[in-house]
Amino acid sequence: MEPESDARLMRASDDDRDEVARLLRDAVAEGRITLDELHERLDLTYRARTYADLAPITADLPVAGVAPPAPVPAPRVGAGAPAPTGPSTPLVIRSTAGTVVRNGNWRVPQRVEIGNPYGDTRLDFSEANLLVDTVDIVLHGPWGFIKIILPDAATAVAAVDTSWFGSCDSAVPDIPAPPAPHFRITGSLKGGALRVRYRRPMDDWVDWTMW
Repeated sequence: MEPESDARLMRASDDDRDEVARLLRDAVAEGRITLDELHERLDLTYRARTYADLAPITADLPVAGVAPPAPVPAPRVGAGAPAPTGPSTPLVIRSTAGTVVRNGNWRVPQRVEIGNPYGDTRLDFSEANLLVDTVDIVLHGPWGFIKIILPDAATAVAAVDTSWFGSCDSAVPDIPAPPAPHFRITGSLKGGALRVRYRRPMDDWVDWTMW
């Protein structure tokens, strides 16, 4: 068997599957595949075990897909040191059936990707350090619950897949109103729920799972 074939039989990681899912969501936004095709391919993506399983899923799209890892690891920034985050470096958070919370003065780049199937996610941007005026939030949370708190006067447009009895409830305006920040929320919450609103005084002493 040739080395390239050997590499294709290597086990894919969760990050590899998430990258294919991102490419598929981008393909939907560009009109290359339909939402039905997205659902079918996402199912294949998250059942894939090897790089050979993943390759056909994006074979008809003008993207590179994912490839087996190179033998030489990327250089480390330093022992225990986080990689630098600039406005163009996506913030990627992955979990499964977990609880993901981001609040306080956290750095928010132009793109935030959240993957937490079957889990609870709370993103509080009310005191965040926004590095750009327009933030793209890409969600993957089938059968999960995602709650987003925005800064006062911020706007947000939500275009997410909430099929299979999912829901999307936004209590903020969707038309940009500069200089207030604007959020563009996309992704898949099949069977899940998304809530978007501003911060309330009671949020400091009411259990966040109740709102």
